[in-house]
Amino acid sequence: MATMTRRERLAAIFAGRVPDRPAVKVWGVSSRHDACVHPAFAPVRDRAVELTDLVRYAGAPFDLYCGCQALRCIETRTEPTADPAWELRITTYHTPAGDLRQVFRASTRGRPGYILEYALKEPGDIRRLLSIPYAPYPFSADQYLRAERELGDAGITIFSIDHAMYGLQRLIGSENFALWSVDCEPLLSEAMAVFARRLEQHVEAAIDAGIRGVYGWVGPELCIPPLMPPAAFERYVFDLDAPLVERIHSAGGRVWVHSHGRMRPVLERFADMGIDVLNPIEPPPMGDITLAEAFARVEDRMGLEGNIETHDLMTASAEDLRAKIHAALDTGRGRRFILCPSSGYMENVEPSPAEIANWLLFIEEGVRYAGAPAA
Repeated sequence: MATMTRRERLAAIFAGRVPDRPAVKVWGVSSRHDACVHPAFAPVRDRAVELTDLVRYAGAPFDLYCGCQALRCIETRTEPTADPAWELRITTYHTPAGDLRQVFRASTRGRPGYILEYALKEPGDIRRLLSIPYAPYPFSADQYLRAERELGDAGITIFSIDHAMYGLQRLIGSENFALWSVDCEPLLSEAMAVFARRLEQHVEAAIDAGIRGVYGWVGPELCIPPLMPPAAFERYVFDLDAPLVERIHSAGGRVWVHSHGRMRPVLERFADMGIDVLNPIEPPPMGDITLAEAFARVEDRMGLEGNIETHDLMTASAEDLRAKIHAALDTGRGRRFILCPSSGYMENVEPSPAEIANWLLFIEEGVRYAGAPAA
């Protein structure tokens, strides 16, 4: 098989064909202009740009809750805390039925934060959210088309869109989302159906604008066991997403989905839905299925991406990491496979020299071994 360009390789995987070799991706790298949270990551970024199969994410103006009125309806401000390492980011949704307030405790030093107060605190708040008059933004493909031009043959650009279930869940939180799915299920379904229609309208505008590449979203991981039962996945993910996937396919596009977690109960349903590539297929013990088992279950119906835990890049020995890279690529060789860590390369804002060395090893050994003849 002739050597493919990086763009051709990724396009083949999405289109249902086996590429010349497995692709190798560093999640979060798209160009040498990417900002680094720590200077030590610059060599990783630059080496990835040089060698790996690049994926960039771009979209078009969109707000699931308020549409083009977002600037008027959503107010965000920050407040200091007693600890200068943290601040409060307060988001207020001004609705005709009353304000909704969400509070996020954010690090001022690039560390992960967390939500202290969700916007939707009781079921009636969903009605307040839906009371906001909605009109979509005028569609503009400028950001996406610019990203495609800049990337060229080095990779592909995924047209990023929101997700109906995740759009509601992230304003509720996992605990109340699970409880309300039992106590007031029709209300949750009504809100998600509204959001699904808004997303369908957005995708239709993108198709009308000529976007025929890869569409992608995140969020289904919040609706799989153990957070939610398989029946909830069917109602809130499969039933809402499958028509969107079908419409994208009918226009000549492809679909990428990100879903962490234990895929064993839902893996085939992603394939049945028509997803072209599923990310990140985490190995045990974080996941509950090996890459070989996953491929055996979906066969050639869906490409798989991932299988290296970011934690291993932070902590594993070079010997152990090399073995994991080889094992994943040996399994993915001759299949629709993208070797990729389970998250972005700058999750640790203060990386050790050993971690940086592991990232460089992942890039260089991954690309080398992916292109090596099968053993």
